Order: sequence, then structure tokens, then C-alpha cells
Amino acid sequence: MVYKVVMTRAAYPGLPRDLDTYRSLGAQFSSVGCRTEEEIIAAARDADVIISAMQPVTRRVIEKLERCRLICLIGIGYEGVDLQAATEHGILVANVPDYCQEEVSDHTMALLLACARKLLPVVDAVRAGKWDSMEKLEIRTRVWPPMFRLRGQTLGIVGLGRIGRAVVPKAQGFGLKVIAYSRSPVEKDAQTTGVERVSLERLLAESDYVSLHCNLTRENRHLIGREQLRRMKPTAYLINTARGALVDEAALYEALGQGLIAGAALDVTDPEPPRPDSPLFSFPNVILCAHSAHYSEQSAADLRRGIEENVFQVLRGGWPRGLLNPEAKERYSAKWAKAG
Repeated sequence: MVYKVVMTRAAYPGLPRDLDTYRSLGAQFSSVGCRTEEEIIAAARDADVIISAMQPVTRRVIEKLERCRLICLIGIGYEGVDLQAATEHGILVANVPDYCQEEVSDHTMALLLACARKLLPVVDAVRAGKWDSMEKLEIRTRVWPPMFRLRGQTLGIVGLGRIGRAVVPKAQGFGLKVIAYSRSPVEKDAQTTGVERVSLERLLAESDYVSLHCNLTRENRHLIGREQLRRMKPTAYLINTARGALVDEAALYEALGQGLIAGAALDVTDPEPPRPDSPLFSFPNVILCAHSAHYSEQSAADLRRGIEENVFQVLRGGWPRGLLNPEAKERYSAKWAKAG
């Protein structure tokens, strides 16, 4: 049997990585740039495996797939795939769950420190010729205040998955008190030692830095909106290294304009990239980072390896390591036992 593996984007650096294994499994790899449901259906209707990078693998698409065994995601987020529809059709959905957790947690701390020490406004002022001195007091009087000692402040983490938990010891190393909100049960481990679980309302009210680390779902879209931003301290910063649509950007723009919060550091936006006329560009207290928190040479290699491990496991008759819908196993097994 010849397996068909289709990646629904025109190219991804380093993929395919292991052509010899594809050949040994009788699999043919192809990549097709797809943006719409129709394009995905045309490219992957008869694919055994789809490798997707946040393209819309909706119920309509899934119902048209004739022999798909696996939808493998490039990364961690799965908001582009209808998990319920995939499960109903006996299709496995997998991600690379432990990829880039060190990079994103490091980037979170970098953004937090940049906010705490007002690095970008200071750099901008220096470049504008406003280096502080006793004669020129602009940085001293207009940029620095207010600035607070980091030790003893509070970081509120929203989402205690792998990345949220990886932030905890790094933040505690700087003397931050860490509190957290998570809708999902979280097992206690060394990373969450000393972390108090609180309601979202309390977290917003008490935190000096609010950092988002949850997956995007239908239920938590615009999790941070007008009401939530009004609960935050006027000296607090919002940090988002998860998904842009967790934040209502219109509400964030209003909050920044009204001085309801001190600033924001966003690695992700909605949409991506932000529109050239996005009002967020007008704020010197907003950091925008081009969805780069995930990247390092090591994490890129981990991602490529994890994707192909998932694909090869399924083509060999096993289960992918990053399986997101284990409830699909029964229908999957029944479907392919009949086919075989």
C-alpha cells in the first residue's frame, strides 16, 4: 500500500526531514499551499496523513476526507481543527506537546523584565538624544516613573500547562510571587510548588504582571476583554505568548488609551500579522514580537522531529505521542480493522 502524506502549506523549513523513512514505509510526501477549506479538500481528500499549520480543518473538510488516519499539527495549538468532528470520523489529531516550552517561558521572562525596567521606552529616548543627565531630565522624570523593584511583585499565570509551569521557577528565581488560574486540573509537581491557585478575577486584581499560557478554544476567545482589563492594576502589564485571540484587542487599545493598565507585551496578535494601521503601534508601552517566542535552533529541530515521529508511528500501526483526542481510538481501530 502507498500512503499519501500531504502538508497543507507550500513549504516548511526542514520538512520533510527523513525521506528514507517515508520511502521505507511506502509513503509519498507532498506540500500544497492551502488557505481555504476548498483548497484543503482538493489537496488532501485522499491523503492518509495531513500535516497542518493552523489551516481550517473544519467539520466540512473532515467529512470530505476519504482515508485520513491522522491530522498532525505543526506546533502545539489545535484551534484550527474540529476535534469533535475528527473523533466522530475516527481520525487521530496530534501535536508536538513538549516542543518550545523552554523558549516560550524564557521569552515570557524577557518580556516581563523589559516591561519592569521599561527597556524599550528608555532605548527609544536614548536614540532620540534624550540621555539622562542633570540638565536633561526627560528620562528621569517622564520615562522611569513609576518603576518598581521586581522582587516581591506578583505574576499571575493564566494556564498551567507545560509552558505555564515552566515559567514558574524562572519567575520565582527573580523573587516574584506566583499565582495561577487554570480551568483544567493541574497535578502538583516541583514546578508548581508555592503557586496558589486563584480565580481569574482575583488573579487580575492582585497581579503586577498577567501572563497568558492557555490554548485558544471557542470558550476562551477574548478571555481578556474590557471587564477583565478594568480589574487589573493601573501599574500592571499584560503579557501574551499564547494566542492573539485570547485578548480583545479593541478593548486592550481602549484600556491603554485610558491608562487602565501600564502596558502590554504581545508575541502574538489577532490577526497575524497585525494590520499596518493597528492602533497598538502607536503606544510606546506596547512590545510586539512577531510570534517569535517559540524559536531556537533546538526547538525548530525538536518540532520537525516530533512531527515525523507522530506520522511514522501512525503509519507503522501505532499511536502518535501527542494524541489530542484519545477518545477517537475506538472508532479509529474499528475503521481500519474493517479496511484492512
